Amino acid sequence: MVRSEAEVRSTKVDSFREQGIEPYPSEAFGRSHTVKQVEEWFSQPENELEKGQNDPNELSIKVAGRITAKRDSGKLIFIDLLDATGKIQLKIEKSWVADTKELTFSQIEKLLDEGDFIGAEGIGTRTNRGQLSIQVKELKILSKATIPFPDSYYGVNDPETCRRHREMDLASNRESFQRFALRSKIVQSVRSYLTDNEFYELETPVLQAIYGGAAARPFITHHNALDVDLYLRIAPELFLKRAICGGFERVFELGRVFRNEGIDSTHNPEFTSLEVYQAYADYFDILEVVENVMINAAAACGKGNEIEYQGQAISLERKYDYSDKYPGFQGQHWQVKTMVEAVKDETHLDFDSLELADAISKVEQLGLNISKLETQSLGYLLYAVFDKLVVPKLIQPTFVIDFPVEVSPLAKGHRSKPGFVERFELFINGTEYSNGFSELNDPREQRKRFEEQLAQKNAGDDEAHPMDEEFLDALSLGMPNCAGMGIGVDRLVMLLTNTQSIRDVVMFPTMRPVKE
Repeated sequence: MVRSEAEVRSTKVDSFREQGIEPYPSEAFGRSHTVKQVEEWFSQPENELEKGQNDPNELSIKVAGRITAKRDSGKLIFIDLLDATGKIQLKIEKSWVADTKELTFSQIEKLLDEGDFIGAEGIGTRTNRGQLSIQVKELKILSKATIPFPDSYYGVNDPETCRRHREMDLASNRESFQRFALRSKIVQSVRSYLTDNEFYELETPVLQAIYGGAAARPFITHHNALDVDLYLRIAPELFLKRAICGGFERVFELGRVFRNEGIDSTHNPEFTSLEVYQAYADYFDILEVVENVMINAAAACGKGNEIEYQGQAISLERKYDYSDKYPGFQGQHWQVKTMVEAVKDETHLDFDSLELADAISKVEQLGLNISKLETQSLGYLLYAVFDKLVVPKLIQPTFVIDFPVEVSPLAKGHRSKPGFVERFELFINGTEYSNGFSELNDPREQRKRFEEQLAQKNAGDDEAHPMDEEFLDALSLGMPNCAGMGIGVDRLVMLLTNTQSIRDVVMFPTMRPVKE
């Protein structure tokens, strides 16, 4: 009977124990160096080794990691050891480990496999072929892998397997490992930039009695003790603004939000969102914070202003001066267009001079299928044309500002354009990366906006914003003029790691259950 590799590995666990060796020891392994530190040490001129030379100083090195390849050749075994910082070769000669108090040469040869975690102690050496290695004196099993390890060259190639079994993807695909390491650096850079600029990080409820802060369908759950239905938050916005009402002036939250919506290359039901609010500011002030956060994140990845995303060259250089057009908006920035300008540039339709009936006729001539909701007002129609025809064409970083009030229930009315609000969205390569606005702080106007949203909800709009009396109470206490923004962190990671699907930057994405 032919046994499977998993069965063979399982018998090796028993063999270890029969020989008095615990394959899953409890005691810590006192690693002295990471692989990267070993490489850095022997790259220094005073420590460089010639081909075939052992370290004359016999610096004791203790490394630990996973076996990714094992090559036996009589009295010599080579093992490729991988830790979080890199890979190094272990050179194991029978004469060096014959009297070891840990694994014997025979045990290393017969009982160790690819995928096992080991600890090794030895000295630096350079092989006759010039490869930096560690000449092993002692070797210890730290954890025995009992299922086959992915091919050391090809790794795991099936995207479905990579997403469902991320640990296997990370263990075998170095590119994937590095992508998630960069994600961590990006998140750290966001926090560092904001805290360095005196923003307080707050934590708001994930379970909410009234969902709000965005146009999205929520997940519903039930709290047994209170016997009430609750919602997983779709945004932390309203609670953060309540903190502004309470006296905080600069706040942010970086965390998961949940939206019961479709799954595609840029949408996952749970995702990481950054929301930032700054008192005594307007949408131009917070727009600059968006630029700073994203450029700072690019620098944390070791990138400059020129990046590539899916074959498209993207420039993060700030090269436009709008101080003449928007007094108070100083310095260089990414491109800024009003929504009316963006639509006019692409379609030649000027919504500043169109009546509703004429606009509907011209939009239909463009071949767009427009819904009943989108024909209710010029604002809805403008947004529909923008969303369907303009967004895909916005390749270089572009802030589109001044949205119709109909699609912006939480934004402050425009200071000089009736029917519009002071809101922006940032688009890169046809995808939205950020949303922000001057915050509405008039409680009576906010109630009116909620009521209009409620009417839309009653008319069948599942994503309309609900009424929130507690938030209205907070505004009634008083909120200073304020600006806020949000950034989709997963999309930012996609951009900076040149990754096509959001499911490849979310460590454990939402997947359809496997049918038995």
